[in-house]
Amino acid sequence: MTPVPPQPWVALIGPEIEENLALRSLAACLTRAGYGTAIVPFANGSQLGPALAAVLDAPSPPLLVAVSLAFQWRALDCLAWIMALRKRGFAGHITAGGHFGSFAHAELLRDFIELDSLCCHEAEETLVALADALRDKRPLDAIAGLATRDQDGRIRLEAPRPIHDLAQLPWVDRRGEPASCLGHRVATLVGSRGCYHHCSFCCIAAWHALGGGKKLRLRPVDDLAAEMAVLHHEQGIDIFVFHDDTFFLGSERASRERIEALGAALAARGVRRFGTVVKARPNDVTPALFAAMRERCGLLRLFLGIESDATQGLATLARGVSSPQNHAAMEVLDRLGIYVCSNILLFDPDTSLESLEANLVFMERYGETPMNFGRVELYAGTPLLGRLKSEGRAVGSYLGHDYSMAEHQVQRVYELAKSCFHERNFADTALANRLMGTRFDVEVCRHFHPERFDPAWLAEAKALSLALARDSAAGLRAIIAQAQSPAPQGLLDEFAAELSMRLRTTETQLRRRAQALEEMVQAAVGQRCHHVRPLLDSRPVWTTIALDQPA
Repeated sequence: MTPVPPQPWVALIGPEIEENLALRSLAACLTRAGYGTAIVPFANGSQLGPALAAVLDAPSPPLLVAVSLAFQWRALDCLAWIMALRKRGFAGHITAGGHFGSFAHAELLRDFIELDSLCCHEAEETLVALADALRDKRPLDAIAGLATRDQDGRIRLEAPRPIHDLAQLPWVDRRGEPASCLGHRVATLVGSRGCYHHCSFCCIAAWHALGGGKKLRLRPVDDLAAEMAVLHHEQGIDIFVFHDDTFFLGSERASRERIEALGAALAARGVRRFGTVVKARPNDVTPALFAAMRERCGLLRLFLGIESDATQGLATLARGVSSPQNHAAMEVLDRLGIYVCSNILLFDPDTSLESLEANLVFMERYGETPMNFGRVELYAGTPLLGRLKSEGRAVGSYLGHDYSMAEHQVQRVYELAKSCFHERNFADTALANRLMGTRFDVEVCRHFHPERFDPAWLAEAKALSLALARDSAAGLRAIIAQAQSPAPQGLLDEFAAELSMRLRTTETQLRRRAQALEEMVQAAVGQRCHHVRPLLDSRPVWTTIALDQPA
Protein backbone atom coordinates (compact mmCIF):
# COMPACT_ATOMS: atom_id res chain seq x y z
CA MET A 1 0.00 0.00 0.00
CA THR A 2 1.28 3.45 -0.89
CA PRO A 3 1.97 5.41 2.30
CA VAL A 4 -0.04 8.55 2.97
CA PRO A 5 2.13 11.68 2.91
CA PRO A 6 2.86 12.74 6.50
CA GLN A 7 1.94 16.41 6.13
CA PRO A 8 0.39 18.88 3.66
CA TRP A 9 2.38 19.53 0.50
CA VAL A 10 2.47 22.11 -2.27
CA ALA A 11 3.10 21.47 -5.98
CA LEU A 12 5.27 24.14 -7.65
CA ILE A 13 4.96 24.08 -11.45
CA GLY A 14 7.36 25.83 -13.82
CA PRO A 15 10.36 25.57 -16.16
CA GLU A 16 13.38 23.85 -14.66
CA ILE A 17 16.12 24.07 -17.28
CA GLU A 18 18.72 25.58 -15.04
CA GLU A 19 17.77 25.87 -11.40
CA ASN A 20 14.49 27.78 -11.25
CA LEU A 21 15.50 30.10 -8.44
CA ALA A 22 12.00 31.52 -8.03
CA LEU A 23 10.38 28.13 -7.47
CA ARG A 24 13.31 26.95 -5.37
CA SER A 25 13.06 30.00 -3.11
CA LEU A 26 9.34 29.33 -2.66
CA ALA A 27 10.10 25.68 -1.91
CA ALA A 28 12.64 26.67 0.75
CA CYS A 29 10.16 29.04 2.43
CA LEU A 30 7.42 26.40 2.41
CA THR A 31 9.82 23.81 3.84
CA ARG A 32 10.76 26.19 6.64
CA ALA A 33 7.05 26.60 7.38
CA GLY A 34 6.59 22.83 7.65
CA TYR A 35 5.18 21.91 4.23
CA GLY A 36 6.29 19.27 1.79
CA THR A 37 6.97 20.43 -1.75
CA ALA A 38 7.29 19.06 -5.25
CA ILE A 39 9.09 21.06 -7.93
CA VAL A 40 7.40 19.90 -11.13
CA PRO A 41 9.22 20.72 -14.39
CA PHE A 42 7.03 22.20 -17.13
CA ALA A 43 9.20 23.92 -19.73
CA ASN A 44 7.55 22.74 -22.95
CA GLY A 45 4.65 20.79 -24.39
CA SER A 46 6.38 17.42 -24.01
CA GLN A 47 6.27 17.86 -20.22
CA LEU A 48 2.55 18.65 -20.03
CA GLY A 49 1.49 15.05 -19.40
CA PRO A 50 4.18 14.23 -16.83
CA ALA A 51 3.46 17.50 -14.99
CA LEU A 52 -0.24 16.61 -14.78
CA ALA A 53 0.61 13.11 -13.57
CA ALA A 54 2.91 14.48 -10.86
CA VAL A 55 -0.09 16.20 -9.29
CA LEU A 56 -2.95 13.83 -10.13
CA ASP A 57 -1.17 10.53 -9.42
CA ALA A 58 0.45 11.58 -6.13
CA PRO A 59 -0.43 9.48 -3.05
CA SER A 60 -2.53 12.37 -1.76
CA PRO A 61 -3.60 15.60 -3.46
CA PRO A 62 -1.56 18.72 -2.77
CA LEU A 63 -2.94 21.36 -0.48
CA LEU A 64 -2.11 23.90 -3.17
CA VAL A 65 -0.86 24.03 -6.76
CA ALA A 66 1.25 27.09 -7.64
CA VAL A 67 2.08 27.77 -11.31
CA SER A 68 4.84 30.10 -12.52
CA LEU A 69 3.62 32.65 -15.07
CA ALA A 70 6.98 34.38 -15.31
CA PHE A 71 7.28 34.24 -19.09
CA GLN A 72 4.48 36.00 -20.93
CA TRP A 73 5.19 34.12 -24.16
CA ARG A 74 4.42 30.85 -22.35
CA ALA A 75 1.27 32.08 -20.62
CA LEU A 76 -1.12 30.18 -22.88
CA ASP A 77 0.79 26.92 -22.32
CA CYS A 78 0.60 27.35 -18.57
CA LEU A 79 -3.07 28.30 -18.64
CA ALA A 80 -3.80 25.27 -20.83
CA TRP A 81 -2.08 23.09 -18.22
CA ILE A 82 -4.22 24.60 -15.47
CA MET A 83 -7.38 24.00 -17.49
CA ALA A 84 -6.32 20.39 -18.16
CA LEU A 85 -5.68 19.88 -14.44
CA ARG A 86 -9.22 21.02 -13.64
CA LYS A 87 -10.69 18.91 -16.45
CA ARG A 88 -8.92 15.87 -15.03
CA GLY A 89 -10.68 16.41 -11.71
CA PHE A 90 -8.36 18.41 -9.47
CA ALA A 91 -10.55 20.35 -7.05
CA GLY A 92 -7.92 21.97 -4.83
CA HIS A 93 -6.69 25.55 -4.79
CA ILE A 94 -4.72 26.72 -7.83
CA THR A 95 -2.70 29.90 -7.70
CA ALA A 96 -0.14 31.44 -10.04
CA GLY A 97 2.42 34.20 -9.94
CA GLY A 98 5.47 35.73 -11.54
CA HIS A 99 5.93 38.81 -13.71
CA PHE A 100 3.00 38.26 -16.06
CA GLY A 101 0.65 36.98 -13.35
CA SER A 102 1.40 40.00 -11.20
CA PHE A 103 0.56 42.57 -13.88
CA ALA A 104 -2.40 40.69 -15.36
CA HIS A 105 -3.96 39.33 -12.16
CA ALA A 106 -7.33 41.06 -12.70
CA GLU A 107 -7.71 39.90 -16.29
CA LEU A 108 -6.61 36.36 -15.49
CA LEU A 109 -9.05 35.98 -12.60
CA ARG A 110 -11.78 37.49 -14.79
CA ASP A 111 -11.21 35.16 -17.74
CA PHE A 112 -10.00 31.90 -16.19
CA ILE A 113 -12.33 30.43 -13.59
CA GLU A 114 -9.86 27.59 -13.11
CA LEU A 115 -7.59 29.98 -11.18
CA ASP A 116 -8.48 30.65 -7.54
CA SER A 117 -5.90 33.35 -6.82
CA LEU A 118 -2.77 35.15 -8.04
CA CYS A 119 0.33 35.83 -5.95
CA CYS A 120 1.51 39.28 -6.99
CA HIS A 121 5.12 40.45 -6.82
CA GLU A 122 7.48 38.60 -4.46
CA ALA A 123 5.55 35.54 -3.36
CA GLU A 124 7.66 33.92 -0.63
CA GLU A 125 5.63 35.33 2.27
CA THR A 126 2.37 35.41 0.28
CA LEU A 127 2.50 31.73 -0.67
CA VAL A 128 3.28 30.55 2.86
CA ALA A 129 0.41 32.68 4.20
CA LEU A 130 -1.89 31.22 1.54
CA ALA A 131 -0.87 27.66 2.45
CA ASP A 132 -1.44 28.39 6.16
CA ALA A 133 -4.90 29.82 5.47
CA LEU A 134 -5.90 26.86 3.31
CA ARG A 135 -4.61 24.37 5.88
CA ASP A 136 -6.44 26.11 8.72
CA LYS A 137 -9.55 26.84 6.57
CA ARG A 138 -9.28 30.58 7.19
CA PRO A 139 -10.41 33.40 4.84
CA LEU A 140 -7.93 34.54 2.20
CA ASP A 141 -8.93 38.20 2.06
CA ALA A 142 -6.16 39.68 4.23
CA ILE A 143 -3.05 38.10 2.71
CA ALA A 144 -0.59 40.70 1.43
CA GLY A 145 0.09 40.33 -2.28
CA LEU A 146 -2.79 37.92 -2.94
CA ALA A 147 -5.43 38.65 -5.59
CA THR A 148 -8.73 36.78 -5.19
CA ARG A 149 -12.44 37.04 -6.00
CA ASP A 150 -14.90 38.03 -3.30
CA GLN A 151 -18.29 36.38 -2.82
CA ASP A 152 -19.78 38.60 -5.53
CA GLY A 153 -17.05 37.72 -8.00
CA ARG A 154 -15.30 41.07 -7.70
CA ILE A 155 -11.51 40.94 -7.86
CA ARG A 156 -9.58 42.29 -4.92
CA LEU A 157 -5.86 42.57 -4.26
CA GLU A 158 -4.17 43.06 -0.94
CA ALA A 159 -1.21 45.33 -1.68
CA PRO A 160 2.10 43.47 -2.18
CA ARG A 161 4.69 43.82 0.54
CA PRO A 162 8.30 43.82 -0.69
CA ILE A 163 10.89 41.80 1.20
CA HIS A 164 13.30 44.44 2.42
CA ASP A 165 15.85 42.19 4.13
CA LEU A 166 16.87 39.45 1.70
CA ALA A 167 18.97 37.75 4.38
CA GLN A 168 15.75 36.75 6.15
CA LEU A 169 14.91 34.38 3.31
CA PRO A 170 16.19 30.79 3.53
CA TRP A 171 18.70 29.74 0.92
CA VAL A 172 17.02 28.21 -2.09
CA ASP A 173 16.17 24.52 -2.30
CA ARG A 174 19.02 22.64 -4.03
CA ARG A 175 17.44 19.25 -4.66
CA GLY A 176 18.56 17.33 -7.73
CA GLU A 177 21.84 16.92 -9.56
CA PRO A 178 23.46 20.16 -10.77
CA ALA A 179 24.74 20.85 -14.25
CA SER A 180 28.48 20.59 -14.75
CA CYS A 181 31.21 21.74 -17.12
CA LEU A 182 34.36 19.64 -17.47
CA GLY A 183 33.58 18.04 -14.11
CA HIS A 184 33.02 21.38 -12.35
CA ARG A 185 29.57 21.58 -10.82
CA VAL A 186 27.43 24.65 -11.49
CA ALA A 187 24.94 26.46 -9.26
CA THR A 188 22.81 29.50 -10.01
CA LEU A 189 22.14 32.13 -7.37
CA VAL A 190 21.38 35.80 -6.81
CA GLY A 191 23.12 38.37 -4.68
CA SER A 192 20.50 41.07 -5.20
CA ARG A 193 17.03 41.84 -6.47
CA GLY A 194 16.29 44.67 -8.88
CA CYS A 195 18.46 47.03 -10.91
CA TYR A 196 19.61 50.60 -10.44
CA HIS A 197 18.44 51.51 -13.97
CA HIS A 198 15.00 51.27 -15.58
CA CYS A 199 15.07 50.51 -19.30
CA SER A 200 11.84 51.06 -21.21
CA PHE A 201 11.55 47.45 -22.43
CA CYS A 202 12.66 45.59 -19.29
CA CYS A 203 9.96 43.45 -17.69
CA ILE A 204 12.19 42.70 -14.71
CA ALA A 205 12.66 46.35 -13.81
CA ALA A 206 8.92 46.92 -14.22
CA TRP A 207 8.16 43.95 -11.97
CA HIS A 208 10.46 45.13 -9.19
CA ALA A 209 8.95 48.62 -9.40
CA LEU A 210 5.48 47.09 -8.98
CA GLY A 211 6.18 46.07 -5.38
CA GLY A 212 7.47 49.43 -4.22
CA GLY A 213 10.51 49.85 -2.05
CA LYS A 214 14.08 50.20 -3.29
CA LYS A 215 14.92 49.67 -6.96
CA LEU A 216 17.90 47.54 -5.95
CA ARG A 217 18.21 45.44 -2.79
CA LEU A 218 21.42 43.63 -1.89
CA ARG A 219 22.00 40.48 0.08
CA PRO A 220 24.58 41.06 2.80
CA VAL A 221 28.00 39.89 1.65
CA ASP A 222 28.36 37.50 4.61
CA ASP A 223 25.05 35.79 3.80
CA LEU A 224 26.00 35.40 0.14
CA ALA A 225 29.50 34.14 0.92
CA ALA A 226 28.15 31.69 3.50
CA GLU A 227 25.79 30.13 0.94
CA MET A 228 28.54 29.92 -1.68
CA ALA A 229 30.90 28.31 0.83
CA VAL A 230 28.38 25.64 1.80
CA LEU A 231 27.63 24.93 -1.88
CA HIS A 232 31.37 24.68 -2.59
CA HIS A 233 32.40 22.52 0.35
CA GLU A 234 29.32 20.33 0.75
CA GLN A 235 28.03 20.00 -2.83
CA GLY A 236 31.20 20.46 -4.84
CA ILE A 237 30.08 23.62 -6.64
CA ASP A 238 32.95 25.38 -8.41
CA ILE A 239 31.05 27.64 -10.84
CA PHE A 240 28.54 30.21 -9.59
CA VAL A 241 26.20 31.70 -12.19
CA PHE A 242 24.64 34.90 -10.87
CA HIS A 243 21.20 35.70 -12.25
CA ASP A 244 21.18 39.21 -10.78
CA ASP A 245 19.78 41.73 -13.25
CA THR A 246 23.17 43.39 -12.84
CA PHE A 247 25.97 42.30 -10.55
CA PHE A 248 27.22 45.87 -10.27
CA LEU A 249 25.88 48.95 -8.54
CA GLY A 250 26.28 51.89 -10.95
CA SER A 251 29.19 53.22 -8.88
CA GLU A 252 32.73 51.99 -9.42
CA ARG A 253 33.66 52.60 -5.80
CA ALA A 254 30.60 50.81 -4.36
CA SER A 255 30.98 47.91 -6.79
CA ARG A 256 34.70 47.56 -6.03
CA GLU A 257 34.05 47.54 -2.28
CA ARG A 258 31.44 44.80 -2.63
CA ILE A 259 33.68 42.68 -4.86
CA GLU A 260 36.62 43.01 -2.49
CA ALA A 261 34.42 42.16 0.50
CA LEU A 262 32.97 39.11 -1.23
CA GLY A 263 36.39 37.87 -2.29
CA ALA A 264 37.71 38.27 1.26
CA ALA A 265 34.67 36.57 2.80
CA LEU A 266 35.01 33.61 0.45
CA ALA A 267 38.74 33.29 1.10
CA ALA A 268 38.09 33.33 4.86
CA ARG A 269 35.70 30.40 4.34
CA GLY A 270 38.24 28.42 2.33
CA VAL A 271 36.69 29.06 -1.11
CA ARG A 272 39.65 29.82 -3.35
CA ARG A 273 39.29 27.77 -6.53
CA PHE A 274 36.05 28.90 -8.14
CA GLY A 275 34.60 30.80 -11.09
CA THR A 276 31.69 33.19 -11.58
CA VAL A 277 29.35 34.26 -14.36
CA VAL A 278 27.73 37.69 -14.00
CA LYS A 279 25.87 40.41 -15.93
CA ALA A 280 26.74 44.07 -16.34
CA ARG A 281 25.76 47.26 -18.13
CA PRO A 282 28.42 48.88 -20.36
CA ASN A 283 28.72 51.90 -18.07
CA ASP A 284 29.86 49.58 -15.25
CA VAL A 285 32.96 48.42 -17.12
CA THR A 286 36.25 49.95 -16.01
CA PRO A 287 39.75 48.40 -16.12
CA ALA A 288 40.25 48.46 -12.35
CA LEU A 289 36.82 47.08 -11.50
CA PHE A 290 36.95 44.16 -13.89
CA ALA A 291 40.54 43.33 -13.09
CA ALA A 292 39.40 43.05 -9.48
CA MET A 293 36.37 40.99 -10.51
CA ARG A 294 38.62 38.54 -12.32
CA GLU A 295 41.21 38.31 -9.55
CA ARG A 296 38.93 38.35 -6.50
CA CYS A 297 35.83 36.58 -7.81
CA GLY A 298 37.15 34.36 -10.59
CA LEU A 299 35.17 35.92 -13.44
CA LEU A 300 34.68 33.31 -16.17
CA ARG A 301 32.09 34.99 -18.36
CA LEU A 302 30.36 38.35 -18.49
CA PHE A 303 27.00 38.87 -20.14
CA LEU A 304 27.21 42.50 -21.25
CA GLY A 305 23.91 44.28 -21.88
CA ILE A 306 24.74 46.02 -25.13
CA GLU A 307 21.20 45.64 -26.58
CA SER A 308 21.86 48.27 -29.29
CA ASP A 309 24.72 50.39 -30.61
CA ALA A 310 22.45 52.63 -32.67
CA THR A 311 21.73 56.08 -31.23
CA GLN A 312 18.04 55.61 -32.04
CA GLY A 313 17.90 52.15 -30.45
CA LEU A 314 19.60 53.31 -27.27
CA ALA A 315 17.07 56.14 -26.98
CA THR A 316 14.01 53.96 -27.66
CA LEU A 317 15.14 51.42 -25.09
CA ALA A 318 16.09 54.15 -22.57
CA ARG A 319 19.38 52.40 -21.99
CA GLY A 320 21.10 55.36 -20.36
CA VAL A 321 24.37 54.60 -22.18
CA SER A 322 25.93 55.83 -25.40
CA SER A 323 27.59 54.11 -28.34
CA PRO A 324 31.06 55.29 -27.21
CA GLN A 325 30.41 53.66 -23.82
CA ASN A 326 29.52 50.39 -25.56
CA HIS A 327 32.77 50.45 -27.51
CA ALA A 328 34.85 51.48 -24.51
CA ALA A 329 33.46 48.57 -22.49
CA MET A 330 34.21 46.08 -25.25
CA GLU A 331 37.78 47.38 -25.62
CA VAL A 332 38.45 47.17 -21.86
CA LEU A 333 37.16 43.60 -21.65
CA ASP A 334 39.22 42.59 -24.68
CA ARG A 335 42.41 44.02 -23.17
CA LEU A 336 41.73 42.16 -19.93
CA GLY A 337 41.08 38.92 -21.79
CA ILE A 338 37.63 38.51 -20.25
CA TYR A 339 35.09 36.34 -22.05
CA VAL A 340 32.04 38.45 -22.86
CA CYS A 341 28.84 37.61 -24.73
CA SER A 342 25.87 39.79 -25.68
CA ASN A 343 22.48 40.04 -27.35
CA ILE A 344 21.69 42.72 -29.91
CA LEU A 345 18.09 43.91 -30.21
CA LEU A 346 18.25 44.70 -33.92
CA PHE A 347 14.55 45.45 -34.22
CA ASP A 348 12.44 47.74 -32.06
CA PRO A 349 9.35 49.86 -32.81
CA ASP A 350 11.45 52.78 -34.12
CA THR A 351 14.25 50.93 -35.92
CA SER A 352 15.48 52.59 -39.12
CA LEU A 353 17.65 51.23 -41.91
CA GLU A 354 20.46 53.40 -40.52
CA SER A 355 20.01 51.79 -37.09
CA LEU A 356 20.26 48.33 -38.61
CA GLU A 357 23.51 49.21 -40.33
CA ALA A 358 24.99 50.68 -37.13
CA ASN A 359 24.30 47.45 -35.27
CA LEU A 360 25.64 45.29 -38.09
CA VAL A 361 28.89 47.27 -38.02
CA PHE A 362 29.10 46.65 -34.25
CA MET A 363 28.46 42.92 -34.68
CA GLU A 364 31.24 42.67 -37.25
CA ARG A 365 33.72 44.79 -35.31
CA TYR A 366 33.33 42.61 -32.21
CA GLY A 367 32.58 39.41 -34.06
CA GLU A 368 34.88 37.31 -31.89
CA THR A 369 32.37 37.93 -29.10
CA PRO A 370 29.51 35.39 -29.22
CA MET A 371 26.30 37.32 -29.95
CA ASN A 372 22.70 36.61 -30.74
CA PHE A 373 20.18 39.08 -32.13
CA GLY A 374 16.42 39.49 -32.20
CA ARG A 375 13.50 41.86 -31.69
CA VAL A 376 12.35 43.87 -28.67
CA GLU A 377 9.15 42.32 -27.31
CA LEU A 378 6.37 44.09 -25.46
CA TYR A 379 6.06 42.85 -21.89
CA ALA A 380 3.35 43.62 -19.38
CA GLY A 381 3.97 46.67 -17.23
CA THR A 382 6.82 48.13 -19.28
CA PRO A 383 6.99 51.78 -20.32
CA LEU A 384 7.52 50.72 -23.93
CA LEU A 385 4.24 48.81 -23.99
CA GLY A 386 2.49 51.78 -22.42
CA ARG A 387 3.90 54.08 -25.07
CA LEU A 388 2.83 51.87 -27.99
CA LYS A 389 -0.63 51.50 -26.51
CA SER A 390 -0.97 55.27 -26.28
CA GLU A 391 0.14 55.55 -29.92
CA GLY A 392 -2.33 52.87 -31.02
CA ARG A 393 0.50 50.66 -32.28
CA ALA A 394 0.25 47.74 -29.83
CA VAL A 395 -2.04 45.03 -31.13
CA GLY A 396 -3.32 41.93 -29.32
CA SER A 397 -4.47 41.55 -25.73
CA TYR A 398 -3.03 41.20 -22.25
CA LEU A 399 -2.11 37.62 -23.20
CA GLY A 400 0.39 38.97 -25.71
CA HIS A 401 1.03 42.15 -27.67
CA ASP A 402 2.62 42.62 -31.06
CA TYR A 403 3.61 45.61 -33.19
CA SER A 404 4.96 46.64 -36.56
CA MET A 405 8.04 48.75 -37.09
CA ALA A 406 7.40 52.38 -37.93
CA GLU A 407 9.24 52.05 -41.26
CA HIS A 408 7.60 49.68 -43.74
CA GLN A 409 10.93 48.58 -45.24
CA VAL A 410 12.29 47.70 -41.80
CA GLN A 411 9.19 45.60 -41.15
CA ARG A 412 9.88 43.68 -44.36
CA VAL A 413 13.47 43.15 -43.22
CA TYR A 414 12.26 41.81 -39.89
CA GLU A 415 9.79 39.39 -41.44
CA LEU A 416 12.42 37.98 -43.78
CA ALA A 417 15.05 37.81 -41.03
CA LYS A 418 12.64 36.07 -38.68
CA SER A 419 12.09 33.36 -41.26
CA CYS A 420 15.67 32.93 -42.40
CA PHE A 421 17.44 33.21 -39.03
CA HIS A 422 15.07 31.31 -36.73
CA GLU A 423 17.10 28.12 -36.97
CA ARG A 424 20.35 29.96 -36.24
CA ASN A 425 19.14 32.13 -33.39
CA PHE A 426 16.11 30.63 -31.66
CA ALA A 427 15.70 26.90 -32.34
CA ASP A 428 16.58 24.37 -29.63
CA THR A 429 19.85 23.71 -31.47
CA ALA A 430 20.53 27.38 -32.32
CA LEU A 431 24.18 27.76 -33.30
CA ALA A 432 24.41 31.31 -31.95
CA ASN A 433 23.73 29.93 -28.47
CA ARG A 434 25.79 26.79 -29.03
CA LEU A 435 28.93 28.84 -29.67
CA MET A 436 28.46 30.65 -26.36
CA GLY A 437 28.64 27.24 -24.69
CA THR A 438 31.63 26.13 -26.77
CA ARG A 439 33.56 29.23 -25.72
CA PHE A 440 32.53 28.62 -22.10
CA ASP A 441 34.06 25.13 -22.20
CA VAL A 442 37.32 26.65 -23.42
CA GLU A 443 37.28 29.34 -20.72
CA VAL A 444 36.53 26.82 -17.96
CA CYS A 445 39.53 24.77 -19.09
CA ARG A 446 41.72 27.89 -19.20
CA HIS A 447 40.60 28.90 -15.69
CA PHE A 448 40.67 25.56 -13.86
CA HIS A 449 43.19 23.55 -15.92
CA PRO A 450 45.88 25.94 -17.21
CA GLU A 451 48.37 23.10 -17.44
CA ARG A 452 46.17 21.36 -20.06
CA PHE A 453 44.95 24.45 -21.86
CA ASP A 454 45.98 25.03 -25.48
CA PRO A 455 45.80 28.70 -26.64
CA ALA A 456 44.83 27.41 -30.09
CA TRP A 457 41.47 26.40 -28.63
CA LEU A 458 40.69 29.98 -27.66
CA ALA A 459 41.73 31.19 -31.10
CA GLU A 460 39.40 28.64 -32.70
CA ALA A 461 36.47 29.58 -30.43
CA LYS A 462 36.92 33.23 -31.40
CA ALA A 463 37.24 32.30 -35.08
CA LEU A 464 33.96 30.37 -34.95
CA SER A 465 32.11 33.37 -33.49
CA LEU A 466 33.69 35.73 -36.00
CA ALA A 467 32.72 33.51 -38.92
CA LEU A 468 29.14 33.33 -37.69
CA ALA A 469 28.95 37.09 -37.11
CA ARG A 470 30.26 37.91 -40.58
CA ASP A 471 27.91 35.41 -42.20
CA SER A 472 24.94 36.79 -40.25
CA ALA A 473 25.80 40.36 -41.17
CA ALA A 474 26.15 39.40 -44.85
CA GLY A 475 22.80 37.61 -44.75
CA LEU A 476 21.08 40.54 -43.09
CA ARG A 477 22.51 43.00 -45.59
CA ALA A 478 21.21 40.80 -48.41
CA ILE A 479 17.79 40.90 -46.74
CA ILE A 480 17.95 44.69 -46.40
CA ALA A 481 18.75 45.06 -50.09
CA GLN A 482 15.94 42.71 -51.05
CA ALA A 483 13.42 44.43 -48.77
CA GLN A 484 14.07 47.75 -50.48
CA SER A 485 13.20 46.33 -53.89
CA PRO A 486 9.62 46.19 -55.18
CA ALA A 487 9.82 42.43 -55.70
CA PRO A 488 6.50 40.52 -55.57
CA GLN A 489 5.88 38.07 -52.74
CA GLY A 490 6.74 35.08 -54.90
CA LEU A 491 10.26 36.36 -55.52
CA LEU A 492 10.66 37.23 -51.84
CA ASP A 493 9.74 33.66 -50.90
CA GLU A 494 12.25 32.32 -53.39
CA PHE A 495 14.94 34.64 -52.03
CA ALA A 496 14.19 33.58 -48.43
CA ALA A 497 14.43 29.89 -49.34
CA GLU A 498 17.79 30.36 -51.09
CA LEU A 499 19.24 32.47 -48.26
CA SER A 500 18.03 30.00 -45.63
CA MET A 501 19.80 27.21 -47.48
CA ARG A 502 23.06 29.18 -47.56
CA LEU A 503 22.76 29.97 -43.85
CA ARG A 504 22.14 26.30 -43.00
CA THR A 505 25.22 25.29 -44.99
CA THR A 506 27.41 27.67 -43.00
CA GLU A 507 25.85 26.50 -39.74
CA THR A 508 26.58 22.87 -40.56
CA GLN A 509 30.23 23.65 -41.20
CA LEU A 510 30.63 25.74 -38.05
CA ARG A 511 28.73 23.23 -35.93
CA ARG A 512 31.15 20.50 -36.95
CA ARG A 513 34.11 22.68 -35.99
CA ALA A 514 32.46 23.52 -32.64
CA GLN A 515 31.85 19.84 -31.95
CA ALA A 516 35.47 19.00 -32.72
CA LEU A 517 36.70 21.80 -30.44
CA GLU A 518 34.45 20.71 -27.58
CA GLU A 519 35.66 17.13 -27.90
CA MET A 520 39.31 18.20 -27.84
CA VAL A 521 38.82 20.23 -24.67
CA GLN A 522 36.84 17.51 -22.93
CA ALA A 523 39.38 14.85 -23.92
CA ALA A 524 42.25 16.94 -22.55
CA VAL A 525 40.51 17.40 -19.20
CA GLY A 526 39.05 13.89 -19.13
CA GLN A 527 35.55 15.12 -18.30
CA ARG A 528 32.35 15.65 -20.28
CA CYS A 529 30.08 18.71 -20.07
CA HIS A 530 26.48 18.48 -18.91
CA HIS A 531 25.17 22.02 -19.30
CA VAL A 532 21.53 21.02 -18.73
CA ARG A 533 20.45 19.64 -15.36
CA PRO A 534 18.91 16.16 -15.21
CA LEU A 535 15.13 16.30 -14.74
CA LEU A 536 14.00 16.51 -11.13
CA ASP A 537 12.05 13.77 -9.43
CA SER A 538 8.59 15.35 -9.21
CA ARG A 539 7.46 13.42 -6.15
CA PRO A 540 6.80 15.56 -3.06
CA VAL A 541 9.50 15.61 -0.41
CA TRP A 542 9.44 16.61 3.22
CA THR A 543 12.72 17.79 4.64
CA THR A 544 14.39 20.46 6.71
CA ILE A 545 16.27 23.22 4.89
CA ALA A 546 19.30 21.45 3.45
CA LEU A 547 21.51 24.52 3.64
CA ASP A 548 20.56 25.80 7.03
CA GLN A 549 21.18 29.33 8.22
CA PRO A 550 19.57 31.58 10.85
CA ALA A 551 15.97 32.48 10.04
